[in-house]
Amino acid sequence: MLNDIKVGLLAATSSIKRGNKKTLIFVIFVLALIFVNLVFLPSMIKGVSGTMTTMLQDYNYGDIVIEPSGDNQFINDADGVLEKVRAVSGVKSATKRLDVAASIQYNQKTVGATTTGLIPSEEMEVSRYPYIINEGDFLGELSKNEIILGAMIAGTGFGSEIYDNLGEVKPGALVDVIYSNGIKKTYKVKGIMEGTFELVDLNALVNYKEIESVYGLNKSKATSIVIRIENPGKEDEIKSKIIEVGVKEKVSTWKEKSDALIRQAMESIDTIDIISKYISLIVGAALILIIVYINVLNRRKEIGILKAVGISKLSIVISYAFISMFYVSMGIIVGLILYFLLIIYFTYNPVSFYQNLKIIPEIQVNLIFNSIISMMVMSLIAGILPAWRVSKESILNAIWGN
Repeated sequence: MLNDIKVGLLAATSSIKRGNKKTLIFVIFVLALIFVNLVFLPSMIKGVSGTMTTMLQDYNYGDIVIEPSGDNQFINDADGVLEKVRAVSGVKSATKRLDVAASIQYNQKTVGATTTGLIPSEEMEVSRYPYIINEGDFLGELSKNEIILGAMIAGTGFGSEIYDNLGEVKPGALVDVIYSNGIKKTYKVKGIMEGTFELVDLNALVNYKEIESVYGLNKSKATSIVIRIENPGKEDEIKSKIIEVGVKEKVSTWKEKSDALIRQAMESIDTIDIISKYISLIVGAALILIIVYINVLNRRKEIGILKAVGISKLSIVISYAFISMFYVSMGIIVGLILYFLLIIYFTYNPVSFYQNLKIIPEIQVNLIFNSIISMMVMSLIAGILPAWRVSKESILNAIWGN
């Protein structure tokens, strides 16, 4: 067996050296592109997922979010829960929110929007809401009858043309808000926020006390409690501590919440990614199979002579396996170079969505490793099959080409 491998390696080396260099370069380049397709598209998709996750963390969920348990609409005694949470070691800040459904009217135009009641001073350390006001000002602690509108529903932000909007509302304008319980209130637009993210720019913000007043919530209630921790990465540890101090409501890390939401949004893209991977592998396997098969057919006479002088079938098959692996190995090396050049380029020149939402590809080590293994296995199969078929022919048929 060892001698067969040595002979096969020698024959493969000789064949590659004597082969057409232009053809060799072309094959390696095509295989490199196939490898890049296997690893770069998923890296971009991962970048999209990562950007969406960051947005959800910055605005909706913080590091950890507490929500009503079971079929409850509200967290009862939200202030008591906040007191327990803030006493947990590792918790940096926390705040409560009330999310309700509402319709907003302006100049005979109406749009639906989730309206969030929040405590302005506490949001400074929990979310990025106070820092994305591109017109006007953020809510104050004593804000009453004032509202912050998302840029998309205000009709002033990028993407407004995609959704129903109020038609370029500016700070100072008066809008009517009709809440889900039928109560209608008039608010002065305090500011316009733009986070270049639908879940932000299609929403509205008011003071927490506004929602309490409209819905007659005399006791401490919330639809969510958003928490920031001191050391990012220890979300699971802090979550366990929060549960241990007696919080009975549903406690989730930002990863758990965003994974569930993004998984739905990314399913179609993931399907395209999987199809792309399989097509790339099939194309790569077909390319190697065709190249090796043509190579074998052109050298049938040589194979017949090698068998006549005592070279074993196994040595011949191994030689073409080595040739195939050489093609793919070089393709992978060139593909890796192209891949990292693309990663560097798009890291400094991100793909832009909307105006300032940047998508940066994320390197996935496991994906790269699995792609290398897949292509090497593909090369072995594609190299062995045609060589094995020709090697089984009789010596005379191989030499005379019958």
